[in-house]
Amino acid sequence: MSAPDVCIVWLTVHGGAFHKLITLHERLAKAGLSCEVLLSAGPPLGLKIGMDVPEDLLPELAARGIRFLPRAEALHRAKTTAARLLITDAHRDPDLPGLIAHARAQGVITAQMATLLGDFTCHGADHLLLQHPLTLFFELEFNRTAEAHRFFQAQSITFTGNIFMEPTRNQLYGGFGSREKFFEKYALDPRRPLCLLLPSAPDTKGQDYIRVIRAVQNSHYNLVAKLHPWEYAFKKHGPPHPWGLEQSSDTLWGIRAVDEPDTTWAYHYCNAAIIRASAMCMEMPFWKHPSLILPSDIKPALFDAQAALVASSSVRLPSVEALEQFLTAQDMPQFSGEDYARAQGATRLDLAHDAYELTVRAILDLLAGKRSERHSPKDIRRLYDSRVTPQLLRSIPSSRRWRAALNRWWRGIT
Repeated sequence: MSAPDVCIVWLTVHGGAFHKLITLHERLAKAGLSCEVLLSAGPPLGLKIGMDVPEDLLPELAARGIRFLPRAEALHRAKTTAARLLITDAHRDPDLPGLIAHARAQGVITAQMATLLGDFTCHGADHLLLQHPLTLFFELEFNRTAEAHRFFQAQSITFTGNIFMEPTRNQLYGGFGSREKFFEKYALDPRRPLCLLLPSAPDTKGQDYIRVIRAVQNSHYNLVAKLHPWEYAFKKHGPPHPWGLEQSSDTLWGIRAVDEPDTTWAYHYCNAAIIRASAMCMEMPFWKHPSLILPSDIKPALFDAQAALVASSSVRLPSVEALEQFLTAQDMPQFSGEDYARAQGATRLDLAHDAYELTVRAILDLLAGKRSERHSPKDIRRLYDSRVTPQLLRSIPSSRRWRAALNRWWRGIT
């Protein structure tokens, strides 16, 4: 078998979204590129065979170049790849810097690809496939990670959107042919609409979790939870719990959580998402469902700023009490296609093409040697300056906020 054009290796793999890498693999094949996808399987942050992917599908997927391997094997295969281009994830990971450095030393083109808008750890790849200019803002101004300076070393930066925000449903388990089948699995009342609760780290230990559950139960809505990916990893691989609990938050608070492979179906069939301290409010516009956003007492300025980006297709509520009043007093708001497009446009530059197409185009350009001009640090920051809202500027920790504002002003006049 000849060497593939592209090797994609993903070490931090979420069971609710990895199928989108398989869709990217299919799109690359349609564009005439061969591709191998290596997905880490096993603890602490890998997939679980039999739970995330049916074991009987492994031979068929392997024949297509999609392999589920223990982390050490995935790393070894990636290090010995003869592919022209190696693409990795951008999570904080102890093994990625060495893998990327090794590939570069072998003459392999390297790239890292975004999984979230505001969480991109740069490990020294030649090329960066970012979701949006605001990804740069979050890393260079808000997070200021120890690796942030490596953004300035990249040969190119391309904004490809984010394949993990595409409304692609997981078909590896056959999916759900109808809303009724999904509701039947989770014992939901088919006569009632569905609210999807998306608890994040700050929610898991607080009493607001149970208060939200009761607020929905007192209304005419069904309720299920889609847990944070780290909690699903805990349920798959065992302790330690990411936030110090002895059991997962759905068990602790008595709510039915959808199985991780079913999460995209929950997005598809829900009527609204209930969100507090989660960046998921920026994903829901791509599923064309409204978000009901509650105030956060953790990093309130950040989550207020994120909520403002998607204000055209969401409802801001001042409290859990207001949530119950909202759900019992009126029907869910009906936002227009233009409303959702406005919210999508806050986190994706190109809405005429989906993120798969934008990513395939970028990969084709990298393989053809067509690379965008390298930017100076000042020019990289200018890429996001005009898109940083006053709310986002206020979300920067106070010790750095005024310096960031002053530097932004100075770049605007020089």
